[in-house]
Amino acid sequence: VNLAFFERNKNVKVDPIGNGLLKIEVSMMDNVHYISTIFHISFPERVIKHAEGEFKKAPYVKICGQTVQRMKNLIGLNTNRGTGFTEAVIEAVGGKNGCPHLVDHTLEMAKTLIQFIDKSYNFPIGKYIDDAPLMRKKVLEVYPQIKDTCWAYKDGNDHLFTSNIRCGL
Repeated sequence: VNLAFFERNKNVKVDPIGNGLLKIEVSMMDNVHYISTIFHISFPERVIKHAEGEFKKAPYVKICGQTVQRMKNLIGLNTNRGTGFTEAVIEAVGGKNGCPHLVDHTLEMAKTLIQFIDKSYNFPIGKYIDDAPLMRKKVLEVYPQIKDTCWAYKDGNDHLFTSNIRCGL
């Protein structure tokens, strides 16, 4: 058995915790780290209402862990695209007084929100699963914010979705 010289795993979990509030947990584990963060996000506004982190394992747990106090600087930030979010996150929890992993966790949380369809529990995926062009069309109708976030949802790529394209869900 070959063991990897380095391996990193990330996990993201989203749960509704109240009317218009999501709890997003991001964790990362690798050979030298185990870091977890929790965010409470207003939805659909996508504003950070609560942010906390914990270093369970790190090269210098007691030193690296001091950076989680900077998570409070994220409160009030809007995660919507085009708002200067990435720069604000780097300033809030990154740089020489912060931790790049906390930046990464926060950006991972925001990426998850882009892909999170708030009406997903009512979205009849089974109805469209065998018709990828229709699935794409319906996803864009239900969740227009996903437009231009990737190649599959790029504006103008409708022609790629021919009858032989299948959903991978």
